Amino acid sequence: MRRLAVLVLLTTLTGCGSDGGGSSSQGGEQQQGMSLAVSFDEPLRSGHPVTWTLEVHNGGPEAATLVFRSGKDGDVALVEGGREAYRWSSTRYFTQAMRQERLEAGERKRFPLEDKGFSAPAGDYELVAELDSEPAPPPVRRAVTVQPQG
Repeated sequence: MRRLAVLVLLTTLTGCGSDGGGSSSQGGEQQQGMSLAVSFDEPLRSGHPVTWTLEVHNGGPEAATLVFRSGKDGDVALVEGGREAYRWSSTRYFTQAMRQERLEAGERKRFPLEDKGFSAPAGDYELVAELDSEPAPPPVRRAVTVQPQG
């Protein structure tokens, strides 16, 4: 009985079922020690190009293998009041070939997401960035401002 309680507690603490990409696949726990960061050239300006750079860091003690179910590395969305105003992947197509990326302990890997015609309206948003892998680090959330075209 005690082992069952410990197993339930460990499952609750580690989190289950995240694939980082919103697909309907099941299984896969989030990798302990894995973190994600997002960067881009500021200021964000509607009508100008932007490159979102997702950087995953394996801060755990062991190597990790990230499995991608398509050519999509990750995604970035801008949300305002619960409404999605922009999603990087919304106008793109991706290969359907599975692939893997191995990250050694302490290693970082960058995934650039280019948008030559960034089209979010000017305003204040919550940026949500995620890696589309299994396992996946938790998504990044931060406040951003998009400047008017000019």
